[in-house]
Amino acid sequence: MNSIDYINKIRRDLNISSNFILKTLSIYFDRDIIDIKIKNFDISKKDLYNLNKIFLEDYPIEYIKNTALFLGKEYYVDENVLIPRVETEDLVILAEKIINENNFGTLLDLATGSGVIAISLKIKNPNLIVYASDISEKALGVAQKNALKHNVEIDFLKSDIFEDMQDKMEIFDFIVSNPPYVEEMSPYINSSIKHEPKKALFSGKDGQDFFRKLIQYRSILKNKTLLFETTEFNYRKTKNILSNLGKTEIFKDSFGKYRFILVNT
Repeated sequence: MNSIDYINKIRRDLNISSNFILKTLSIYFDRDIIDIKIKNFDISKKDLYNLNKIFLEDYPIEYIKNTALFLGKEYYVDENVLIPRVETEDLVILAEKIINENNFGTLLDLATGSGVIAISLKIKNPNLIVYASDISEKALGVAQKNALKHNVEIDFLKSDIFEDMQDKMEIFDFIVSNPPYVEEMSPYINSSIKHEPKKALFSGKDGQDFFRKLIQYRSILKNKTLLFETTEFNYRKTKNILSNLGKTEIFKDSFGKYRFILVNT
């Protein structure tokens, strides 16, 4: 099938705007949108299969390309990790400010996933000693691949929250985390999320299981600064739970939504 016929078919059958189709094809084929628009070209069976997954199943193009952009840099991603979002870029920007204001020397990225938080903060702060942990061995493999790609030194730890690194807790000045925080039956999630790892997304019926489990480690979280990403729909619940650790402060993301909670224990 040629590209013009495919664009017309998708637009007609799925009622999708031409601009969205052109933008998707531009990203998929690494070609300029104008080039996609004016030049007719053949689409292979493999590419048709992949494009149909994107348009018909809401399958993330990032998983097909095994690439996601984060703060202007490319990272490897697959179905073992979440696709990084712009809100998490805001988390990194806020974390960097806190690091500089407090002259922190050691960081833990808790529930690191693809490693974008840890790697970005290490790139911005070369002298920072960075650790990154995750419960998933496969996610840690992705994060290690990205650390090699960006030539940064990070110590990776496999742990369910702090369970397997309690002996290391005193070395962390600052803990940053984009943990699971989505309600299992949340009405606010879009269909593309169904392809991402559920353990990295969902945290019980009300989205708070991770935070409830985390505060059980309060005895080893004394004199710590922690920064979490959460959702604008549940931030009050999260704040109430985290207040068991110490003083909490809420910050907005670049869209003006309450998204981040800072805790000083």
